Amino acid sequence: MRELLKLENISKKYQAKNGETEALMDITFTVNEGEFVSIIGPSRMW
Repeated sequence: MRELLKLENISKKYQAKNGETEALMDITFTVNEGEFVSIIGPSRMW
């Protein structure tokens, strides 16, 4: 399969009421032709 997208060392933090919330930490993955990718997880209100 052909590589369409490659993400390396992705991190994401959000500012919450009680400080920062880390949503993603050091994520690396590749999406190949014909694949479907979704990132899911809990939503929290701090």
